[in-house]
Amino acid sequence: MPLLTTGPASRREWLLATLVVLATGVVSTWPLATSPWLVPDHQDPLFSTWRLYTWARNLASLGAGGWFEGNQFHPAHYELLYSDAIALPALIGAPFIWAGVPVVLVYNGLVWLSILTAGLAMYACARAVSGSHGGALAAAVMFTGAPLRLDHVMHLELLCTAFMPLTVLATVRAMDGSRRAAWGVGASIAGQFVSCIYYGVFLLTVWPVLALGEWLRRRGQVERAVVARVVAGLGLAAVVAGLYALPYQRARAIVGDRPEGEVGVYSGSFDAYVLSPPTSVVWGWTSAAGKSERWLFPGLVGSAIAVSALTAPVAPWTAALAVTAVVAADASRGSEGLAYPLFRTLLPPYKGLRVPARFGMIVLTMVALLTAIGWRTMSGAFAGRPRAGVLAALVLLLMGVESGAAVPVRRMPSTPPPIYQFLATLPPGVIVHAPMPNPNRLPGFDADFVYFGQYHRHAMVNGNSGFYPPDYLRVAAASRDLAGDGAIEAMRQVGVQYLVVHDRYFDTEALRGAMIYRLEERRDLEPVGVYADEAGRGSARVYRLRPR
Repeated sequence: MPLLTTGPASRREWLLATLVVLATGVVSTWPLATSPWLVPDHQDPLFSTWRLYTWARNLASLGAGGWFEGNQFHPAHYELLYSDAIALPALIGAPFIWAGVPVVLVYNGLVWLSILTAGLAMYACARAVSGSHGGALAAAVMFTGAPLRLDHVMHLELLCTAFMPLTVLATVRAMDGSRRAAWGVGASIAGQFVSCIYYGVFLLTVWPVLALGEWLRRRGQVERAVVARVVAGLGLAAVVAGLYALPYQRARAIVGDRPEGEVGVYSGSFDAYVLSPPTSVVWGWTSAAGKSERWLFPGLVGSAIAVSALTAPVAPWTAALAVTAVVAADASRGSEGLAYPLFRTLLPPYKGLRVPARFGMIVLTMVALLTAIGWRTMSGAFAGRPRAGVLAALVLLLMGVESGAAVPVRRMPSTPPPIYQFLATLPPGVIVHAPMPNPNRLPGFDADFVYFGQYHRHAMVNGNSGFYPPDYLRVAAASRDLAGDGAIEAMRQVGVQYLVVHDRYFDTEALRGAMIYRLEERRDLEPVGVYADEAGRGSARVYRLRPR
């Protein structure tokens, strides 16, 4: 394995790191790289595109219609705040949407930007911590392609992890005496918060454990001026987080707190750290013992190398990283752990979070850095041996193979289907797409309707988010009998003017035929026309609700 390196990385080393990260990204998201029109076959990419085009519209109008208003869940308000608003990714993507780039291409661009920046940030941090170019590459591969990350390939905000290693990097340099880096600690935490609220809250919570662990190892020998700047930087991060949280407090009156039972459903376990999602080519066979959000395996090869770091626990950062990983792993257990109930009691932001298992990404960050330190330890043992470089390359290759994935994908159309082109010609009004999903199996096909809503911009009763408002649930429940009086009355109560019935989404052809027949018989519905839906998904019928 390569010997230790000193000084800043050369251009050649940065180029190699970039190629390694991109290659790992391609392997761990395959086959997404084969077309910019492909997205994971899941509702979340469609929801993320809605957030992106909604932010672009609101920013272009300078918030004239409300900064956090969208065109789903009519007549609800603050729809962007029912889930993570992904403010920073949206700000980056907005100019491209304004320039006419299709939203799905902007979304995929942000996905690849997230992967690249996360890997390179980890490379920079791991190199600073370990002093090893090879170890930094190993940490970058692990951080980019770990099996636990495959479970979130469809969640844009959960891919935005670059600020985690950047926070550690700023902390490392600050403790080494850099006053500029001291400000970077707070800036990085703030950046993580506006990229992904979950990770921002979790990072801010465990950072003191990391910093205190290394401070104790150094016996408090850190410049007071540096400490003062770090504290000031953390204060600024808290201000950013507080300002960002203010509108969420307004929405809290609508969405409420996450119930304790829901937190339990999305809590992890120590066992989850040996389980991988089914999309993992190598480790997918372990998925049956877990479920989504509970597949937290960081990878075997990298973890094995990380263990070697613990042979020298007094080395810089080793103990601090290990203790932080243990605390984060316990917090990921949610109500079954020691830390999370305490966090939920003392820290208000935790009242609105429901997935403690996402602490697994903090664990991955720490373990990846321990992998770099372990690589440095092993480099000393292999120094001077023939073909050490070949062995190092083989280990990196094994880590890359371990990150292999087979992601189910969906190809999004490059032009809007005819039904949505027609809807765009209608005067502004309220639309409901049907059939609506069963309230017990959300979001159903509403994710499709929300995605294609970018082409007509009408207000929709349909929606897809982390929270579903009461009006939506009432209309969805009443619409189980779509052609019944109760369904039409529920639609009228929320101001629906157009009912769009999609053939493709009925459970059976017989049900579709019976429902269309009954709708055609209703005198309070005016048939407007039949239009082609997305390719291969049949047709859609448009009805206007006649005034009473």
